[in-house]
Amino acid sequence: MKLDRVAFALFALGVAVIVAAMFWSLYAYGEVGRMVASKGLRPNNSFACFVWWAERCNLLAEAHASKGTTAYSPLSFWAGVSMILASFVLQLWPRQPGEGWAPRLQRLLLPVDKVSTIVGQFFAWTILLLTLAVSYEVFSRYVLGAPTDWAFDASYILYGVLFIMAGAYALARNAHVRGDFLYRSWKPRKQAAMDLVLYFLFFFPGIIAFIYSGYGFAAQSWFSHEHSAYSPAGPPIYHYKTIIPVTGVLLLLQGIVEVVRCLICLRTGGWPRRLHDVEEMEKIILEQRAAREANS
Repeated sequence: MKLDRVAFALFALGVAVIVAAMFWSLYAYGEVGRMVASKGLRPNNSFACFVWWAERCNLLAEAHASKGTTAYSPLSFWAGVSMILASFVLQLWPRQPGEGWAPRLQRLLLPVDKVSTIVGQFFAWTILLLTLAVSYEVFSRYVLGAPTDWAFDASYILYGVLFIMAGAYALARNAHVRGDFLYRSWKPRKQAAMDLVLYFLFFFPGIIAFIYSGYGFAAQSWFSHEHSAYSPAGPPIYHYKTIIPVTGVLLLLQGIVEVVRCLICLRTGGWPRRLHDVEEMEKIILEQRAAREANS
């Protein structure tokens, strides 16, 4: 149990370090972006400098040195990756002699599920903030006759954050919308085989492209220190756009454990357990019906 806690702490810390490295790299690029853009290091090709010491990334170090600021180092990204890999190794390490792969792989799944759950539940509070912001705007506009200059920006930023940051949480709960009128009637092994094909055919290429293009999109926003043009308040939104590649990282990690789930199901013929907190009533009814049919 103590080893499990250490593994979870390592994984959570590794994710936090990667997220912090992403913010650091984008902030550092925003500080000197105008100095290096004319030399070929544009926002849309700056992702390589986040993960590696590419030759053109020397431009960033030189620009920071001339400006007297601190340059980003990819060591922080690889420190986070190393922590995540160390967590996986600890979870796969046998707890007792002769322990099979099934329980070891099951342990591998839960830390990722827990982090996705923590992130999803934390950002669920934006629903309350969104409700308060919209309610105040309605009251201020129609009762006081003094509409706010910030409620519109606040509402779309809060809703956008909720929508995008809940993606990994929904995937961990198997809650994304799917055309399951055929899928639900299949045997678990057939479901797992189909999921496995679709993950490699569509999910991983899409998520990798999402991270790459999202990072460039965020870098462009930091480059121009973008502010909202949709209200008089014009709040900065480059911090907000940074969550696009962050979400991609969380989805990528969750997708890896979903592939592990598919492999376990193909081997054992049954889906491994998930963490549960809230379930739709329709799903509960279907599970109860399946249990009754299995017992009859």
